[in-house]
Amino acid sequence: MTQFFVSNVFADNELKTADVFVTATRVPILKNNVIADVTTISSEDIERAGSSSLPELLQRQPGIEISNLGGAGKVSTLSIRGTGSTHSIVLIDGMRVGAATSGFSAIEHIPLSQIEKIEILRGAASSLYGQDAIGGVIQIFTKKGVDGFKPYVGIGYGSYNTSNFQSGIRGGNNQTTYAINFAAMNTDGFSAFVPNPNNNVANAASLDNDGFKNYSLSSSLSHKINQNYEIDFQYYLSKSKNKFDNRFADFTPFVDYKNEARQESYAANLKGQINNAWQSSIKIGQSTDKYLDKQKFNPNIGVVDEDNCGGPCGAQDSTLADLYKTTQNQFAWQNNIKLNKGSLTLLYDFLEQKIKTTDLYEKTQRTNHGLMIGYGVIEDKHNFQTNLRKDLNSAYEDAVTGNIGYSYSVNSNWTIASSYGTAFVSPSFNYLYSRADASALGNPNLKPEKSRNVEASIRYKDDSGSLSLTTFNNDIRDLIIYTYCESGCPAQSTTNLNEARIQGLTISGDHFFGHFQIKGSLTSQSARNQDTDKYLPRRASALGNFNLNYYIGYWNIGIEETFSNKRFDDKENVVKLSGYALTNFVADYKINEKLKFNLRLNNLFDKDYSLAAEGLSGFRYQTPGRSLFTNLRYDF
Repeated sequence: MTQFFVSNVFADNELKTADVFVTATRVPILKNNVIADVTTISSEDIERAGSSSLPELLQRQPGIEISNLGGAGKVSTLSIRGTGSTHSIVLIDGMRVGAATSGFSAIEHIPLSQIEKIEILRGAASSLYGQDAIGGVIQIFTKKGVDGFKPYVGIGYGSYNTSNFQSGIRGGNNQTTYAINFAAMNTDGFSAFVPNPNNNVANAASLDNDGFKNYSLSSSLSHKINQNYEIDFQYYLSKSKNKFDNRFADFTPFVDYKNEARQESYAANLKGQINNAWQSSIKIGQSTDKYLDKQKFNPNIGVVDEDNCGGPCGAQDSTLADLYKTTQNQFAWQNNIKLNKGSLTLLYDFLEQKIKTTDLYEKTQRTNHGLMIGYGVIEDKHNFQTNLRKDLNSAYEDAVTGNIGYSYSVNSNWTIASSYGTAFVSPSFNYLYSRADASALGNPNLKPEKSRNVEASIRYKDDSGSLSLTTFNNDIRDLIIYTYCESGCPAQSTTNLNEARIQGLTISGDHFFGHFQIKGSLTSQSARNQDTDKYLPRRASALGNFNLNYYIGYWNIGIEETFSNKRFDDKENVVKLSGYALTNFVADYKINEKLKFNLRLNNLFDKDYSLAAEGLSGFRYQTPGRSLFTNLRYDF
C-alpha cells in the first residue's frame, strides 16, 4: 500500500514545494497522487511574474477567465471552467476571504509579493469546503518562516508611474520559525473607462487617471511544543485606496469617484500526532472584508427645492461613505486517521458570516455547520478518493454533497482518472436581502445553486515534461441570474434559472527541449443557459495561453501569449466583448547569488481589448496598453 497522505504534517518545507498538494483533499499528499484537475503556481512562477497582479497571473492559468473593471485595484472577478464569479472559494492559508454581500473575493487587493505558493483546484469541491465551491477552490499560501535568518528587499518601477517595494525577514530553527513581510504598491493608472468623446459619460471627470495604492503585511509564527505537537499563528492585512469610473458620472461630474478597502485575516492552529495512526488539528480564526464607497448620497446638500430638482434633491457627498463590511468567524477540527487500507479524514467546521453596512438588508447574519468524512486509498496502480459532507445552514435547507474519484496508473508515465461530484452555492446577501436599490431588490426566495460535475482525464508525465487532457460536464440547477434594470423594473429581478450546462475540454502541458521550455494550455467550452440556449455572461468558448522560455546561464528569457475569443457581457447576448491575444516579454537575470533582476514588457503589440462592460449600452472598461516594468530583489 502507498501511504495516502504525507506523514509528517509539520514538514512546512514540503508544503511549499510543487511536489505536495493540500487543497484537493485537505491533507498534504504528493501532487502525482491527486485525482482532481489541479495546478500549482510556485514561488519561482510568482517571482517571474514581476509586477503582475494576482488577477493577471491567474488569467494565465488553464481554464481561468478574469473580468476587470479598469486596471489595477479595480473589481476583478474570476471564472473557473465557465462557472460564475460567485462559484469559487478563495482561501488565504486555509481561511475564507471575501465579501458575503457581493459573494466576491477581492483578489485585486492581494499582492503577489506576499505569496509563496498558489494551489488551484478545479471542479466541484463542496464535499470538502461546503458552500460556494461549484467551480473550484484557489488557496493562497503566504510566505512562512524558514531555517536561518533570511532578510530580503525588493523594489520595482514601470509604466503608469507604477512603483512597488517589498521587504521582510524569514527565519527560525528546527523548533521555531517566523516571518514578517511588508509590501507597498502605488500606480497612477489610467482611465478605467475607454475614452469615447461620443458618450456623455466620457467627460473630463471620467477620463482622468484612476490610480491605486496598496499596503500589505503578512506574518507567521510556528513553534513545536514537543515532538508531537505544534502551534502556529498567522496574520494577513491589505489596505487599499482606489479611484474608479462610474457610467452615471455625467450626472455628477463634480464627483471624483473613490473607494477604500481593507482585508484582514488571522488564525491560530494547533496540530498534533495523537498516536502513530491519528493526526488531529484545531484551527480558529477570523477574516474581514471592509469596503468604503466614498460617494454617499446626501439629501441635505445641493438644490433643496424639489420643483427644481427634477427628482430627489441632494447630491453625492464625498465626505461621507457607504460601508460594506463582512466578518467571517471560522473554526475547523480535522482528524486524519491511517487505516490498514488507506486513510480516513473526519472534519467538523463552523462558519459565521456577519455583515455591517449603511445600506438596508433584511438579514445581516447567518451560520453554517459542516460535517465531512473522506476516505482515500492508493494500492498498486489504483487510486481511490471519496468524500461526503452535510451542511446545516441557518438561511436555507440542509445540503448534502459528495465526490467520488478514481485513477489508474497504466505505467510509470500514463494515468487515467475520472470523478463525479456535487456542489452548491449559497446566494449572497445582496442577492437575498438587499433593500438598498429600488431597481434591483434582493429576492429572499432564491434557492441555492446546485451542480453535478463529471470529468475525466488522461495524463502523461516524464522527466522532461507533462501533458494532460481533461473533459468536463457541469450541470447547474437554479443558477442565479442578476439583472440590473435601469428604469421601470419589477422588484426581485434576481431569479433562479432552471438549469445551465457547462461542457468543455482542457489540454495543458509543458516540455523541455534542451535549454527551451514550451508550456501552455487550451480550453474549449460551452457555457449556456439551458432555458434560452444563450451564452452565460463573460464566458468565452475558447481561451488559453502559451509560453516559450529559454534558459541559458544566469538568464531566463520568455514569451507569453494569452488569448480568448469573444464573450457577451449580458445574459441576452447583446453586449459583445471582442476576443483578444496578448503577447508579453519577460526576462530574469541572476546578477549574483543574492541579487536578481526582472524585466517585463506586457501587451507588446499594444492591443486594445476589454474584460468587462457595464449597462446595455456597453460602456467598456479599459485595460493596460503596452507597459514596461522592472524589479530588483536582494536576498541577504
